[in-house]
This record gives sequence, C-alpha cells and structure tokens, in this order.
Amino acid sequence: MPRQIRDVRLQTRDARRQLAPRKEPYWRELRRGLHVGYYKGSAAGTWWLREYCGGNRPKRRLGLADDDVEADGRTVFSWSQVLVAALGSDRPTVAALPTYTVADALEDYWRYRAAKSPALSVQTDKSKTKAEIDEKLRGRLVSELTTSELERWYCGMVPATEDRERQRRAQSTADRTRRIFFAALNHAYRIRRDAVPSADAWRAVRNFRNFDRPRRRFLSIDEARRLLNAAGTDFRCIARGALNTGLRLGELLALRVADVADGQVHVRHSKAGRGRTVPLSADGAEFFEQLTAGRPGDTPVFVRDSGAEWTRMQVSRSMQRCCAAAKIAPRAIFHDLRRSYGSLLLNAGANAEVIQELLGHADMRMTRRVYAHLLNATIANTVKSKLPSFGHERSNVRRLRP
Repeated sequence: MPRQIRDVRLQTRDARRQLAPRKEPYWRELRRGLHVGYYKGSAAGTWWLREYCGGNRPKRRLGLADDDVEADGRTVFSWSQVLVAALGSDRPTVAALPTYTVADALEDYWRYRAAKSPALSVQTDKSKTKAEIDEKLRGRLVSELTTSELERWYCGMVPATEDRERQRRAQSTADRTRRIFFAALNHAYRIRRDAVPSADAWRAVRNFRNFDRPRRRFLSIDEARRLLNAAGTDFRCIARGALNTGLRLGELLALRVADVADGQVHVRHSKAGRGRTVPLSADGAEFFEQLTAGRPGDTPVFVRDSGAEWTRMQVSRSMQRCCAAAKIAPRAIFHDLRRSYGSLLLNAGANAEVIQELLGHADMRMTRRVYAHLLNATIANTVKSKLPSFGHERSNVRRLRP
C-alpha cells in the first residue's frame, strides 16, 4: 500500500516561514490524485503542481510564492491564485509541454557558451559530447529524462575492468562529459521553464567518488634544464616562458608583446575570467626583454621559427619529442611546466597565498588541492623548525608515584 502524504498548512506566509528548507516540496492534497506543492529552498519559495493521470504523475512548476513580494498572478502567486491555477481545466499538468529535446538544449547551450567562452574551449566540449551522447539520447524530450536513464548513460562510459588505474581514468573522463552535459540541461531549465519544469532527474545522479586525483608531476631544476637543452629554438622559448611565469598554455598563446613591460607580464584573458600581473625574476625579465625587443606591441610573444602562431597540438607534440630526447621519465606534459613553477616556488619558501595569486587560481581550494603534498611538507618543516622545545633535564623531572 503506498505511503500516504501528510498534508501541511501552506495557506499563509507565516505557516510557510515555519517550514524547514528541504529538497522535496511540501505537498497538500486538493482532491484525489491532485496535489499542490510548496518548495522551500534557501532563496524564494516556489509553487508546484502534481497530478496522477493516465498512469503518469507529471509534476509542473507554477511560479514563485508571494513570501516576500506581492502576487501578480503571472510569475508570483498567492495561495488563492494557486488554487485557481491548480483546479482550472488548463492547468499545467494536463496541458502538453512544448517539444524541447536534448539536442535543442545542447544547441542553446553552445550558443550561450560561444558568447562567453573561447572558441577552442567550446569546440573541445562539443567534441566530447558528440562522442558520448548518441542520437537516441539527443532525441529525448528533456522533460521526460529520468534519473535511472541518465545514470545508465553515465556509468556506461566506464568499462568493466580489474585495472583500478584504468577505471579511475575512465571515470574522470566520464565525469568531465557529465559536467558538460548537465550544465547544458541546467541552462535549459533556467531559460525554458515552460518546456523543462524540473531539474530533479539529473541533479539526483550521483557522481563517482575518489577518482579525480590531481596530477602531481613536476620537473626538477635538472629536468627543466635538460628539457630546454633538447628543445628547438622556438619551443625552447615557449617552454622557458612557462617556467618563468607559470602561465597556462592558452595564456601564453594569447600573450602579446605589449603585455610584457617593466619586468612584469600582464595576463588579460585568464581561465578564471579576470586579469592578473605576474612579476618576473631577473632571469625571466632578461629573457622576455630579449624576446620582445624591437617587435610591434600587437604581435604574439611566442611564435614558431616560420613566423606562424603555435597550436595546442604542435606544442603537445613538441613536448613529447623533447621529453624523449632529454630522457625525462615519467614523461611530462606541457601543463607540468606550470606545476613546476608553483612547486619550485613553494620549495623555496613561498607561501600558498602568493602561489594562488601568481597562478590565478579562483580560490585557495584549488591551490591546496594541487600542491597539498608540498604544503604538508612545508607545514611539517615549519613545526619542526619554529616550535620551541618543552623538554627538561632528567634530574629536573619529578616522577609521579602511582
């Protein structure tokens, strides 16, 4: 026998204020099979309608509750207006939703992303979803997606294997795709409430745990020098630029001659969405001064010997060749040069706040996550070197009798 839902008082603002926030709306039965719900979140409350009809139980959002603002009957509803909407013949649970598929949601999301993100980032995310979201799932109505269906899709990207490291890498790849896909669904929920009345289906999907371990490979000073000695002239410049600034590859490729001045490098476009200024060491300042001398301010700082601009694939392949030539094992990737910059500074005594600012991390959590192993060693060394001794001579210690 199904569990009976306990009715709660929703008629007045005072009654609704006494309710505790929770994930599921508070429901009140109007007639058999028809319920009005009040969702109490951390922000404004919302009205919902749920009805059992034809073997289905559609749930639709009616609008905001008049907890803090006056009702207008269109987007903000009082209790009496909710009753009129819930008992009317054109109530949302019996009216057909507009046709809005997963493919439509993705197209809207790519259009939104194109207006705010670099083209290469959008193209990369498009490629990931194109490979993992098949035509059957793209044709599904967003309003009809279920949690079990999305969990099967999510888990289906991870092959069954006894190799734990292979499984972890597959989970990491699957989770990156999941974040892109669910971001598109959340965007659809935000802009198309008429066609996507609820986001519960994908928000209830549990992500994998303990799979996203940060890469901790960084080069020692000896390895960095061997890498630079094995590199050609053009790649040596961009690799040395990364070691002297800790900039991401995209930031290095976007760097212009005018951005380098007075012993500093100004990053205009960063991943975090805000610019920053990175001071240079004496060696770094001399390197950038020689690299940019006499060149127009609007030209890229790092170009190939042919004069063409670098692509990410060219940088990646050059890094692989240099690691092989310099016998660097395990093989490093270009982003490891950025980690090497932060690691070398930490080992030299720089504090975490300085590293966060130099690398452009949005908050300290990212810095601590990437450099936790080095920060723990620094903390331990600080305790050993700074904390005074509280010991006494044996003759001065009074033994306690039992």
